Amino acid sequence: GLIDAAPSKLFGLGIYPYITASIVVQFLQKLLPICREWKEQGQIGKRKLNLLTRALALLFVFGQTFGMIQKTSVSLPVCFLIPLIAAAGCAILIWFADLINSQGIGNGTSILIMASMSNNLIDSLKEIKQNYYDNLFTNNFDPKLLTQFILIILVLLLFLIVTVIVQITSLKIPVQYARNQSPSKSNSYIPFKINTAGVMPVILANALMQPFKMLIPIIPNNQGFENFVNYLTNIDIVNFALSLHILLIIVFSFFSTFMNVNPEDISEHLSKQDAYIVGFRPGEQTTKYLSSLLFKITVIGA
Repeated sequence: GLIDAAPSKLFGLGIYPYITASIVVQFLQKLLPICREWKEQGQIGKRKLNLLTRALALLFVFGQTFGMIQKTSVSLPVCFLIPLIAAAGCAILIWFADLINSQGIGNGTSILIMASMSNNLIDSLKEIKQNYYDNLFTNNFDPKLLTQFILIILVLLLFLIVTVIVQITSLKIPVQYARNQSPSKSNSYIPFKINTAGVMPVILANALMQPFKMLIPIIPNNQGFENFVNYLTNIDIVNFALSLHILLIIVFSFFSTFMNVNPEDISEHLSKQDAYIVGFRPGEQTTKYLSSLLFKITVIGA
C-alpha cells in the first residue's frame, strides 16, 4: 500500500512525510515572519512555501527511514540506498498529487491516501462476502446470518448517505452592500461548509501516530516501550488508543478549519467591498460573529 510503513518499498513511507511537512509549514507561517511574508506574496510566495514543504518532506523521509532500518542487519551501502529509494517514492507521490490538482480535480493528497485505503476496504468486503454472503447459499441456511448481512448493508448505506449530506451541506450567511450594487450581488452570501476541514483531520491524526510506530525499531529489546506504543496507537484492540485517535481528529478538525478559513480575513474583505452582515458592524464584531459561527459548525463537522 501507499502508506505501509516499510522502508524497503518504493512507496513504503507513502505521502505521510509530505503531510507532516505541510503541518510544520502551516505552523511556521504563524511563528516566523519570513513565512508570513511569503504567504502574503501571492503565487511567488506560494511557490516558496511549496518548495519549503517539499524540502522538509524529503528531510523527514531520510530521518524516518534511517530510524526504521536496523543497521546491524544490512550493509552500510544498503543503509544509504534504502532512504534514497524511499525519498524517490515520496517525490513520485507528491508529483502525482500535484498532477491531480493541476487537472482541476483537487485534493490530490486525499485521493492518493483514499487509493491506498481502498486496499483495506476490498479486504473487508471479501471478509463480509466469505462470512455472510457465501454462507447464505449453503445448505446450512441461518436466518440470523441473513439478518446480520442485511443490517451491515443498511449501516454502510446509511453511513454513505450521511457522509454525502454532511459533505455537501453548507450554511449560507447573507451579505448586504452599503452602496447600490448590481442585481447579482443582491443575493450574495458567505458559504460555510459543515465539514470545512474535510478528510484532513483523519490524515493528520494518522500522521501524528506514525512517528511513535517508527521509534520501535530504533529501541530494540524494549518490550515495555513497544507495549506503550501499541497502547497509544493500536485502535483495533485498545479502547484508549481509539479514544485518543477520536480526540486528535476533533482537535485537528478545529485546527484545519481555522487554518483554511480565517474570519479576520473574511471581515477585512467585506470591509473593502463595502459589504456587511446584517446585524453586525464591520470589523471586530463581524470577526467575532464569524469565529463563533465557525466554531459551532466545526463541532458538528468534527
